[in-house]
Amino acid sequence: MRVGEITKVHCYGRFAIDALEASTSSLGDRQLVACRTESEFIAELDRIEAVLGIGMPVEDWSRAGRLRLIHLIGSGADSLLPARGLPTHVQVANARGISAPAMAEFALSMLLSLAKRLPGALASQHAREWKRHHPRLISGATLLVVGAGPVGRELARHARALGMHVIGIRKSGAPCPEFDEMHETARFAELAARADAIVMAVPATAQTHQMLNADILDRCTPNCLIINVSRGDVIDEEALSARLHAGVLGGAALDVFQREPLPATSPLWDAPNTIITPHVSWSTPDYRSRVVDLFFTNIERVESGQPVINPVDHALGY
Repeated sequence: MRVGEITKVHCYGRFAIDALEASTSSLGDRQLVACRTESEFIAELDRIEAVLGIGMPVEDWSRAGRLRLIHLIGSGADSLLPARGLPTHVQVANARGISAPAMAEFALSMLLSLAKRLPGALASQHAREWKRHHPRLISGATLLVVGAGPVGRELARHARALGMHVIGIRKSGAPCPEFDEMHETARFAELAARADAIVMAVPATAQTHQMLNADILDRCTPNCLIINVSRGDVIDEEALSARLHAGVLGGAALDVFQREPLPATSPLWDAPNTIITPHVSWSTPDYRSRVVDLFFTNIERVESGQPVINPVDHALGY
């Protein structure tokens, strides 16, 4: 594909449309095309040069001959990949790292809330009951962080400052200075048995699908806390729910789910010492503007023949 100016900018989905329509000054001479429906997006497919969005409704991208950049508004690429027929020259970028501080803070706040047994305390408050819920100390406890990307590293830094021993796992097992220990993902089951708390911070791929499964949950200590800020698919929700209700885990804080919104019939809603939040750990007041800034920076890089910031590997899925 020839290097040169991108004259049109497409967007799909309410978040992307609102973000770009609020930042029209960044467009310059480029035309903004907002696709509000699936049919509108499909109709534009052979005219798209650069697009901002997520969950784009395309089964076969082979018609997208002018496409040069797909920019995802979040860090996960599971809503896009594998993208059948996507031309090989198309660069895919995501918003990786933008929300890392917010997600690390969120995970840490959930860890503290569970350790101090705030769900039970709040339930007692609402019932006007004077009932003691004995808190736990996290200083000296062992935290296992699954994933050593921007979120995992930021969380490890905060947790170590509070006196926790932080173990990280990732596919390569390569050392990472924010962690006390780093290991390969293949050792997950072994390391889970050492953990007082486990935080899932991995992308959703075929390899991470339900990686926190019944076998690993059964290796956890009875007081182990489970926190998920990545994707719902990385946990076997049925197995987790059963063990929470059986009282063989210490509690859970879940921000993401296999189905969103979480169905009202899900037993997770009333699991003991469990916090349910509606996929908000990433949210910050300036998130939208920072995504737009990154999008236009990457458009300029594509126009000048440079690789994008935050590239997504089509094969790896992140």
